[in-house]
Amino acid sequence: MSYQPTDVMYQGAFLPHTEANGRPMMITFHLGDAIPQEAYNRLAAEASTPEQAQALAEKYLDKGRGKCWLERDDIGILVADAVRFYHKKSYHLIDWVIMPNHVHLVYDQPKLPMGKIVRRLKSYTARQANKILGRTGESFWQRDFFDRYARDPLHLYNMSCYTALNPVKAGLVDDPFDWKASSIHDYHPDFKEDLRRWYKRYRQRFWENLFD
Repeated sequence: MSYQPTDVMYQGAFLPHTEANGRPMMITFHLGDAIPQEAYNRLAAEASTPEQAQALAEKYLDKGRGKCWLERDDIGILVADAVRFYHKKSYHLIDWVIMPNHVHLVYDQPKLPMGKIVRRLKSYTARQANKILGRTGESFWQRDFFDRYARDPLHLYNMSCYTALNPVKAGLVDDPFDWKASSIHDYHPDFKEDLRRWYKRYRQRFWENLFD
């Protein structure tokens, strides 16, 4: 039997999460050292809403703090393969990108609760990554995650564009097609021009108001 979500909010470690009645979701999860606890506390103090806290956290993540294990080809491929593995098993995969210290995932048609989807991805990849890195007794991922649901097709399109262009926003590449660990390579090359037009229009408010 497929999972039938409802519009319900529950509290995570840092932010509330919303199961959004089967609507497409954008999930962000990051490495354990990408945002230290003191930085979380400072961001939470600066924000007046959970949405603002998430926006500030996104900006912080794009600075590339921490060990950035996901930059390694072997670790990045491991996580990308896991994200694709659960396509049609836990969700219908729409878009994804592996950044140096975090992951963006856009999906719909969930077969499991959002928290369980994230736990599956984190649990497997953390075990395998720590084996590769020779680490024991250390958390690979931060225990919470960020989420946002798409209200309509334009909202979903913005999520996909944000995901594809996050490496550009973070200053890692000038052309999003130069970033290997991204679903952008599954699109027709003509999509590049759409992305350029979208970025030109929205770059001044890339996260803060884009999904409001």
